[in-house]
Amino acid sequence: MIHRYRNVMSAAFEQAWLLLKAYMPPFVPRNLDEQIGIGSYRAAYKRPNLAHTTKYGTGEKLADAMVLGQLAEYYPEAFVGEQLHPLPTDERNLPKFTMTERESGEPLFYGPEPEYLSNEYFDYGADGGHNVMPLTYTQQLGGPITSDKRTQSYEHQKEIQDRMRQSYPLAHALGLGDVKHENWAVMQGGLDIPEISDEQVKLIDPMFDYPRQRPFYTPEFTREARRFQQDLPELRDFAEPWYKGLDRYEDPELAQRILDTIIQGEQENLNAILNPLNP
Repeated sequence: MIHRYRNVMSAAFEQAWLLLKAYMPPFVPRNLDEQIGIGSYRAAYKRPNLAHTTKYGTGEKLADAMVLGQLAEYYPEAFVGEQLHPLPTDERNLPKFTMTERESGEPLFYGPEPEYLSNEYFDYGADGGHNVMPLTYTQQLGGPITSDKRTQSYEHQKEIQDRMRQSYPLAHALGLGDVKHENWAVMQGGLDIPEISDEQVKLIDPMFDYPRQRPFYTPEFTREARRFQQDLPELRDFAEPWYKGLDRYEDPELAQRILDTIIQGEQENLNAILNPLNP
């Protein structure tokens, strides 16, 4: 058992909480060599001597990002949250490669799940600009971790997922998943998980609403679940930094329509994530 429930705030927790809340301004990558990873929804970049990464993405899984941030405040030894930001420059000055896979040259696109964001409804990039609307995040930077054939197996990842769910009942109820090695980072003050790394690690990019069983609603769990939901902001409020940067897009009106659509779709995602917290 790694950790069970949040106790009285310790000095270490206070320090980690302040670090989480510290402002991490986004930067504009100079070239694709600064890319340290890309997933289905976002590409991440680093810069020498900077302790945080900047990510550019489609806005999908915003609900997951908000839940991750709340878990990071509760359990900073295990999870690392993200900050949302307006674009750091006008869209016309943001390189097209920012959301492009370095090896294949393939750009990010709206995935098959949120059909409401397909180009059938939003013809983004028709003017030769970005393929999809770029949105900005930052996150504390850790040491990258890679997987091999053994650790890519379902059985290995399921073992890590089950261990985290057992140690963090809230994460279990939230459907914590996608805990492959690339979604962890080496960070001081993290967890000791030898199956992932000889150094301490934290989860930086998991997802939620994976298959799960409804939890046992003990009084202690119910109190934690209620507090977790009360502490969560409204999804629209969480996305406020993006709304504040609408004037940085080529077409602010279109950008707002897309953001409104993202919030609407992600609210359904959030409802599904949170549903098992309640009897």
